[in-house]
Amino acid sequence: MGSLKSIKFFYIIVAMLGLPSTEISANVYYSPTQMFSTKMDQLEEKIITRFEQHMELFEQRLEQKLAQQFTAMRKSTQTKWLQLDDKFVEMKKTIAQNSGAYFSSCRLVPSEFSNVFMIRPAGLNTQPFLAYCEQDFLGGGWIVIHKRFDGSVNFTRTWVEYKDGFGDPDGEHWIGLDKIHKITRSGDYELLVVLKDFDGNGKIVLYEDFKVDNERAKFKLRLGQFVHGNAGNSLDFSNGVKFSTYDQDNDQHQEGSCAEFYESGWWFTDCMNANLNGLYQQYDQANKTMNWFGFRNDLQGLKEASMMVREKAKI
Repeated sequence: MGSLKSIKFFYIIVAMLGLPSTEISANVYYSPTQMFSTKMDQLEEKIITRFEQHMELFEQRLEQKLAQQFTAMRKSTQTKWLQLDDKFVEMKKTIAQNSGAYFSSCRLVPSEFSNVFMIRPAGLNTQPFLAYCEQDFLGGGWIVIHKRFDGSVNFTRTWVEYKDGFGDPDGEHWIGLDKIHKITRSGDYELLVVLKDFDGNGKIVLYEDFKVDNERAKFKLRLGQFVHGNAGNSLDFSNGVKFSTYDQDNDQHQEGSCAEFYESGWWFTDCMNANLNGLYQQYDQANKTMNWFGFRNDLQGLKEASMMVREKAKI
């Protein structure tokens, strides 16, 4: 009786699972026990097949989930590394400015990237000062002595301010006539002028020699030969000329002060062919703008201007 009940129960399961009905050959007799064993094998095979299908689907979903998490983790890690890299750059900058270490020129700074460093030119009575070292033009190693690009700093300044310098070395600034003198007296220096107008056109000028005398000589400009460039030799008009500000007139103009009229400090003669310390504006009827005549044969305003010096390489 127990075997019959098991067989009946087996057929109920077979019907529920939709398995094939009893297979009886016309020539072969299968006992109930053999039939039960065969159906159980079929049932086991079907259960295993379904289990494997479910496991395969589970593995696919798990892989997709892990891939999404891995992608998110990788992005998060990359972001953290970028943040750490930015902090490292800032830390290097802070160390360079505050560690007490200094360099005699920007040619000697241990960096391939433009940055602010402590510079102490060779010579007596020269204290270290912060200067921006430009490494992207003509091989690098340039000390930036003047930079303008957005008009955020007022260049209508007194004699003392032009002597000592103003602005931030990492932004718009004038490094100071006294520092320019101490830099250029320490060796043979060349001058690079980099200009850009409001249309985005850029031009440069290179002079083979550049030197500024001390304050007793009114920071007279001594300029060497024009080497090359596509902005014209407009600074040559100021060669051998003393520096002037609105409160100290040293120009060669017989009627009034060029510095006072143009609201800036510069090496004015009668009066100028270039004035990179002029007012930061694109147009002005009186030519009071930051300008360089040879850029486009006029004295209208430029958008960006930089002056930088570098000691000549020893051959």
